Amino acid sequence: MKKKLVILSIGMLPLLAAHAQEQDTTLVRTVVVENQYNPTVMDASKINVLPKVEEPTVPKTHIDYATSLRPVSAWNYQAMQPIVKDWKADAAYRGYLRAGYGNNGNVDAQLGYLWDISKKDRLNLAASFGGWNGDLTDCNEEDWTSRLYNTKIGLKYKHAFKKVDFLLGGYYRSQVFNYMPPKYYDYDSLSSETSYGRQRQTMANAHLGLASTDESMPIQFWGEIGMNYFKQKYPTRIVEGNETNFFVKGNVWKAFNDQGIGVAFDFNNYSYSMGEMENATSLELNPYYKYESEDWRIRLGAHVDWWSGMDDGVNFSPDVNVEYVFSDSYVFYAKADGGRENKSLMELTDITPYWTLSHSYIQPTYVSLDAALGLKASPANGWWFNLSGGYQIREDDLFWILGNAGRSYVSFLQGKSNVFYGNAELKYDYKDLFDLALQATYYNWDSKSSDEYEQKWVLALKPELEINAEVGFKPMQGLRVKAGYEYVKRCEDVYDPISNLYAGADYALLKNLSVFAQVNNLLNKEYVRYDGYPAQKLNFLAGLSLQF
Repeated sequence: MKKKLVILSIGMLPLLAAHAQEQDTTLVRTVVVENQYNPTVMDASKINVLPKVEEPTVPKTHIDYATSLRPVSAWNYQAMQPIVKDWKADAAYRGYLRAGYGNNGNVDAQLGYLWDISKKDRLNLAASFGGWNGDLTDCNEEDWTSRLYNTKIGLKYKHAFKKVDFLLGGYYRSQVFNYMPPKYYDYDSLSSETSYGRQRQTMANAHLGLASTDESMPIQFWGEIGMNYFKQKYPTRIVEGNETNFFVKGNVWKAFNDQGIGVAFDFNNYSYSMGEMENATSLELNPYYKYESEDWRIRLGAHVDWWSGMDDGVNFSPDVNVEYVFSDSYVFYAKADGGRENKSLMELTDITPYWTLSHSYIQPTYVSLDAALGLKASPANGWWFNLSGGYQIREDDLFWILGNAGRSYVSFLQGKSNVFYGNAELKYDYKDLFDLALQATYYNWDSKSSDEYEQKWVLALKPELEINAEVGFKPMQGLRVKAGYEYVKRCEDVYDPISNLYAGADYALLKNLSVFAQVNNLLNKEYVRYDGYPAQKLNFLAGLSLQF
């Protein structure tokens, strides 16, 4: 019986399957939810595992840091335009024109043009005119109309040969000014009234040179030969006539792999046609050895200086510089340097236009040692700092003579000095929107004078603390605003510190046209930069600048 039931069941399977298929086609596919549906979203959960970051291996390279306080935003730039079918590069600006005027007759005019005559010839022309003509308070506590204007025209020409560049250049400079009336004399009774009431200094330079440009040449070199000329129109004491400086300078070196040897030289001959001024000749030789690698930059050399003049002889000083790069962006450096600082009449004019000679000769200053240790680095994007400290030994250093000739002329005396100094620099730039520059230097001077009273007066204008700070930002497109502060405290409290708070702005009216303005001495402080000569109080300058 069981056997028959099994066979019957098996026989009915096809029929059951067919019936199921027939029922499936008519099945009502409806889902009835008996309770209310409340959708919910589950909380997200983070995987508490940080990804592994593989730091790239970057070889250490030498880093050169700029020493100027010029902010990055001071540079002009243009955004890159999209490339189209008929795209071509815009011609670069070749010319620059700036003109400004302010109170006290302040004027600033500059003109420059770079002319590519051909693929191998380039000419650079530059001209400038600036100065002031305004009322100041003189040493007699009276109004004094101070005038000082500088005019300079220069050119530089370069021709590129196959392996060397030929260089030719020169400039002409005229400085017109008046001395402050003397304090202890009757101005109208002076025998040389014109020398007090007006003065003109003429300076000129002409030079030519050669410089190698092909690194495959066995010897690399650059050299220059030329002449400097100086003359005063009206005599001041013993200074009457002119100074002519003939010079030859250059450098010759040989590089092999990561090393190199070379010798630099500087020859000067000074001739005078004034009073008892003595002709002089100097020659400096600077042999050196250089080594550069990924971590190290080393220079070992010496300065050998020969001088034929009032105090002739031979001087020696080191030329050692060592830099070590670590942690990619940190540079430790040490130096032991020195050398001669010539004091020609033209170089005295760069210190102050109001100088005269208290005797018939100015000896060059010789730095027998300038040693320093420092650290410079860029620890983060936009940040840069430099910390250093050092010591100098200076022979025939230049000191100011205070109260000389009723403070009409600025005179000098010379002697030995030592100085310890410490320096700190900090710069920060954020996306060309904000920039900061700060520099502070402290000096500890010793004039090596046995007389405390004499030491006080010779160090009266030597700086003890110098601070320069400037911040700039761009509140909107095309506008940059800046503010800064200059502070100089002297070693002795003979004069008030230099305290100059300034502010300025420039705005791009057009692509190549800008307006600018600057206000100096916002605190309206009274101070002197040279013995007896007052600086301008609150003053301003505004104008236009054009690129073409």
